[in-house]
Amino acid sequence: MRKGEGKICEVREPVADVRDGRTNRQIHRKINRQWIQLSWMAICLFLTLPGVPTHASCPVELNPPRVVVRYGDSVSVNCTTSTDPEGMGWEVTFGGIGLQENVSFVTWTVGSLMDWTIEPKCYINLQNESQCTEILPVILYKTPDSVSISPLSHSGPMMEGKEYQLQCDIQNIAPLQNLVVRWYKGNETIETQTFNDSTKELVNMSSTITITHKRYEGEVEYRCEAELDLGPEGPKPTALSSKPLNVTVYYARWDEPFNYDYYFLRVVGLSLAATLFILGIIVISCDKVCRMPRCHVGTGKSYQVARE
Repeated sequence: MRKGEGKICEVREPVADVRDGRTNRQIHRKINRQWIQLSWMAICLFLTLPGVPTHASCPVELNPPRVVVRYGDSVSVNCTTSTDPEGMGWEVTFGGIGLQENVSFVTWTVGSLMDWTIEPKCYINLQNESQCTEILPVILYKTPDSVSISPLSHSGPMMEGKEYQLQCDIQNIAPLQNLVVRWYKGNETIETQTFNDSTKELVNMSSTITITHKRYEGEVEYRCEAELDLGPEGPKPTALSSKPLNVTVYYARWDEPFNYDYYFLRVVGLSLAATLFILGIIVISCDKVCRMPRCHVGTGKSYQVARE
């Protein structure tokens, strides 16, 4: 083969410039950032429109701003505005007030409040045809009917060094998240319990603690106390205490009650009875068979002999 013959011509497909691909990706990223910025601007503009007022911009004032009411008591709250609204009112399940035109305040009044989940709202219609509302926080409370204390799964005296549980039963109390239970040993507070339950209705609540007695405590007195903590601005209901629970403490070594082993006592008793029975037979038999001979002196007649 001659030089230069038999060569194969290679045909290569054109390859896109890598720099063009990087440029396209950068352009797409820039467009995405711009869309995100425009979206956030649209959201902020929507929230600041007059037709969609925020809670902080509602020009009303509640007096009092928060109410704490005992179950069944009356309540009265004023809703006042410093603007010139088209109308105002109260949206609430009990004692609601419809739209009142050309007024600067409306008063919500209920003679006996008994709705545990009530949520009153004062609303105002502004001149720009927008509406905003202000919610009145309401805490409806009730002190417990009774408080009692008892041992849990135990009766009788308690031993020193062992663990026992006491239970405090609280009947018909609300709201649970404001309940404080204090445990006393004598006059000393040994534990304080609070609850995070958001239940607003009446409930029956039980609280338990674990106790351990020390040596020579003898007689110990326990009691529990239920109280509602309604905050610094709320009323101070009187705490309700249980009757004292007196516990007798035994020293485990000397004062532990004696447990009779009736089977052992029966065996010992029968054994003693059998032994005594056999000894009795031996004594009686020996008295008849092994009797020692005795000398018997008879009574004779006496004679007198005379010599002639």
